[in-house]
Amino acid sequence: MKCDDVIKLLEEEVPLEAAESWDNPGFLVGDRQKEVKKILVVLDITNDVVEEAVKTGADFILAHHPVIFSKIKRCTSDDFLQRKLLRLIENKICCYGMHTNYDVCRMCDAVAEKLGFYPDGVLEEAQDPRFQAEGKGIGMIGAFAGEKQLKDFAKEIKRAFGIPAVSVFGDPRTPIHKAAIVPGSGRSMTGIAAARGADVLVTGDIGHHEGLDAADMGLCVIDAGHYGLEQVFIDDMRELLQQKLPECEISSYKAGSPFQII
Repeated sequence: MKCDDVIKLLEEEVPLEAAESWDNPGFLVGDRQKEVKKILVVLDITNDVVEEAVKTGADFILAHHPVIFSKIKRCTSDDFLQRKLLRLIENKICCYGMHTNYDVCRMCDAVAEKLGFYPDGVLEEAQDPRFQAEGKGIGMIGAFAGEKQLKDFAKEIKRAFGIPAVSVFGDPRTPIHKAAIVPGSGRSMTGIAAARGADVLVTGDIGHHEGLDAADMGLCVIDAGHYGLEQVFIDDMRELLQQKLPECEISSYKAGSPFQII
């Protein structure tokens, strides 16, 4: 199995064309002709992940967040990101990022299944008409079968995703009927969620001002952290690769949230 064969499979399952225009998904580090025997699936390519890949002899890292996002002009040991890239290259480890294209194609289905929440549709349509026609997009929105309180829904999310704590904006006793869910960072989507009639937005990276603005719109927010919901990527893609690439050893590494609440 060549690296290029793995890339072709990934892009058949989750096409790059589904990504947002500002994103940088795809094959980012490595040699397309390298033989791949071990694949490591992660959310982020941190220093710890690189060392795990080196220690376990992984040939290929599949990550949700691209290891290279913004333009770089050189690759030297003078910068933490470039040192990481040098470490990957020295150990002949290929890296692939599957970001907003995964969000559009698979993220909502994976989160909905884990939470037992079956939405009516996407919160924001995909940019590419092909994926719009398939009903794909960023986030999801739907109504519950009955009414529940905000605090009870927050507990469901904690339990389903194994999250120790979530931040709740709004009165915990607020009755909610309709929820919008944006795994990862949905701070820019409070207005869309409110306009679509959601009572609550479940997402991550909500700051002070986004929380205040949401409250003024009449929208409650459950902030489960950026890692909280997006972690479904790891199990989903590990299981997919185990099915599609039985000749490769597929493993995963879960670093957890980068911060702890004390």
